[in-house]
Amino acid sequence: MATTNGVTPQVLNVGDKARILCVADVRGQLSILNQLAKEHNASFIIHTGDFGFYDRDSVPKVTDKTLRHVAQYSPLLDARSLPQDSQALRQYLTSRPISQLYQFLSGELKLDVPVYTVHGACEDVSVLEKFRSGEYKVNNLFVVDEHSSRSIDTGSGVKFRLLGLGGALVMHKLFDNGSGRTTIAGGGGTTWTTLLQIGELIDTAARVFDETETRILVTHASPAREGILAQLALSIKADFSISGGLHFRYGCSYNEFAVNPTYDYFRGKLAGARAQFMDVWDIVKGEVQPVIANNPTQKQLIENALTMIEKMPTSAQAGSEREMEREETANIGFRNMWHFNLTDVSYGSLVLDVKDGKIGIETKSEGFNFKYRRPGVNSAAVNAPPVAPAKPAPKPAQPRKGPSPPNNGVVPTPTAPAPALPAAAPQKPADRPKSATPALETTAPIPEKSPAAPAPSEKAEEKPSEPVENPSEATTEGKIAGIPSAPAESVTRAADERDSTREPRRPGLWVARADESEETLKTYFAAEDQPHITSVLIRIAQTGKKFAYVYFDTQENALAALPRVDQEKLGKVTPISDSASRGGRGFGGAGRGASWRSGSESDSIPRRDSHRGRISGGSRTIGRGRGMRGRGGGPGIGGGDGDNVAGTPSPSAAPSS
Repeated sequence: MATTNGVTPQVLNVGDKARILCVADVRGQLSILNQLAKEHNASFIIHTGDFGFYDRDSVPKVTDKTLRHVAQYSPLLDARSLPQDSQALRQYLTSRPISQLYQFLSGELKLDVPVYTVHGACEDVSVLEKFRSGEYKVNNLFVVDEHSSRSIDTGSGVKFRLLGLGGALVMHKLFDNGSGRTTIAGGGGTTWTTLLQIGELIDTAARVFDETETRILVTHASPAREGILAQLALSIKADFSISGGLHFRYGCSYNEFAVNPTYDYFRGKLAGARAQFMDVWDIVKGEVQPVIANNPTQKQLIENALTMIEKMPTSAQAGSEREMEREETANIGFRNMWHFNLTDVSYGSLVLDVKDGKIGIETKSEGFNFKYRRPGVNSAAVNAPPVAPAKPAPKPAQPRKGPSPPNNGVVPTPTAPAPALPAAAPQKPADRPKSATPALETTAPIPEKSPAAPAPSEKAEEKPSEPVENPSEATTEGKIAGIPSAPAESVTRAADERDSTREPRRPGLWVARADESEETLKTYFAAEDQPHITSVLIRIAQTGKKFAYVYFDTQENALAALPRVDQEKLGKVTPISDSASRGGRGFGGAGRGASWRSGSESDSIPRRDSHRGRISGGSRTIGRGRGMRGRGGGPGIGGGDGDNVAGTPSPSAAPSS
């Protein structure tokens, strides 16, 4: 049944019992949904974005950086076989799909159960518009967005209402519709959220309000990270929020009351988001208001969103009596609303199990790789807690300072900092997990996935600079202002010499150039040498240049591999000195000036660039405004880090890929 503004929602009856499978980031591998539905006995599926809304005509429209990001992390492609040249990559992809969507459009493949999805940060806006217009249809596939809602009756006393908001939330792009011809904003293979969409979702939620329904807000960005989304969930009276986009190894669920010691802490998060938005609005409102004055529909939607933001607190402490009364609903949501953030589909899932009128949850995740704890490895060197040890001499330096990338396994929810691991008893030399393993691990070991399994979101991202390479946004490569330029090798060697007495040598090679992922670096070694590589550790020198330690099972195999390496790709390669295995001061330990990077993930230093935004609705652009100078945002389409490729702040600027 078609829907318009949520007035006539599509209704699904699933019987007395319902199992709702919730997953994220299938990245074009739509057929895996049938496999998972069968495995979990799912009645239907909720998906939180990066679905793979690309068709045969999408590749020419995607920017070079976004296209490489999509191809590199596509489960349908072998990242090792991708051409390095952008033009060659486009040619390569003409015969290799980046999404199975066209097979479902043609009827070659079918979805076994209903799938409800929002769009993510990496999608083709023109494909989404074709689904909205009805030009594209896939049986059992429903796009949930600000324009439509979905109602699901389980027949056991629980009726769900799905409300959705897709795309990355990028503050300085809230007034930019990109190349979208409707209210869906995007371009260059990415999509993002606009203020018009937020206003329309508020309108849709009000139109279909039914107090007997359990309301689920489905978003790509996480309300845990975005104060505006947290306020939106309160405004539409959601009971649950389900989101993705952070690429953790574990899914997480939380309640604001459970993770904030007082309501004022929660108010502080909302107040910060309000202030950030008002900085943007003060810049663009002079140009936006005259334009929307002649468009009643858009004016109303903007007013909906502005009214919601005006209700957000301005400080951590309540002010007037009127303000305290206005927050009564927010206080109820603070105590009763539950949030779920999903891991990528390749790592796990969430099931909402409805039975006898109750909603239970089941979570499943592949988790972390604790192989490095086997004999011969010093886990303390790898997982040292983010505090200075009481006895610095016998304990190794901690591996990273500052916020972690979203997909490195540390869940940056509003809780207290991730629990520090207990100091491990002295063991043998340190080793690092392979590229699929995050930089920081948690405490309980979980069986590792097959080494051959791809690591879909080791984001360099990708969420590279942010919880991941960020195809859509320009970021710095780890350079820090005020640090004089010096050869990366000399800086590295100096740090090694300072720590030359801390740990025994581990066999391996030092690589001067490490601008790619761990797995890619391995391919630059001869085929006969690759099986002897035990791990790869990528770091960033104070100059911002990346180098790597490539560890081997024996020193003999390391030396044998030396003459066969591809020096054109790796630069200078030399045997590791006695101190190579320790986290030297200044390189992710307690020293200053350098960031620490595992694989292709890194902390990044946000930079400010100007950005021009515009707001659009219907089929025409309605205004241009001077955008804001946003963190991590470059000009044009997609400012942002990581999978929030449309432009989220980098982790160094965010509270938490």
